[in-house]
Order: sequence, then structure tokens, then C-alpha cells
Amino acid sequence: MIASSPPPGPPNVEEVRDLIEQWSSFVIELEKKDYTFDLDNWRNDVDVRQLIVEALPMFSREELGDHALKLDDADKTFMATTRPFRRCVWGGGTAKKEKWSAQNNWWYFRTPIRSNAQLEDELATVR
Repeated sequence: MIASSPPPGPPNVEEVRDLIEQWSSFVIELEKKDYTFDLDNWRNDVDVRQLIVEALPMFSREELGDHALKLDDADKTFMATTRPFRRCVWGGGTAKKEKWSAQNNWWYFRTPIRSNAQLEDELATVR
């Protein structure tokens, strides 16, 4: 009989703080300059926000400390530096499978205002 490993435990608060730092740094860069990367990179960048939302129920705002405010600020800046996109950047099939919506997972339904031709061409193919 093969012993199975236990499921991973909840993330620790430092891991969530690190994700918030990563999200905040991404958003600060987005505010400063044009987004120069492709769709795969955009998806990876906004996936960080999904990881944060999945971990947040495990921690109180007190446990997050200053990072709770940093997240609020980063989210506001993200909204100001992006525009609504007609569908999920991962595509409608993925959004349906994951039960993502523009209301609850808004980071997947927005694209940079200051974009680039490659990203815009790739976004035009998202179904």
C-alpha cells in the first residue's frame, strides 16, 4: 500500500502578504507605464489576484495588518488603470467552469488601458 501525502494546509499569512506585495508591485508598474507583455503574461499577472481572493477567507484584516490597506489601494489603482473587457481573459469556457464572474472576479474581466498591439490582437481572439 502506498501512503498518500496529506493535503496541503492553508497558506500562512506571510504567503498571502507576499502575494499582496506582488499584486501591488504589478499594479504600481501598470500605473507608471504601458503594459508591454502578451496575453499569457496578463493572465499570469491577474492570476495573482485570484490566489489572494482564495486565501483571504482564512485570515482577518487584523492578521493581514497593513497589507489589507495595501490590497485595497492596489485594487483601486488596478481599476483606474484598466478598462472593462467584454469577457473573461481566460475565455468563456474557463469562466463558466471556474464560476468566475465580472462582479466577483473582476480582475479577469479587465485589460490595461495602456496596452500594446500584441496584447490587443490576442484579446481579440478570446472567446
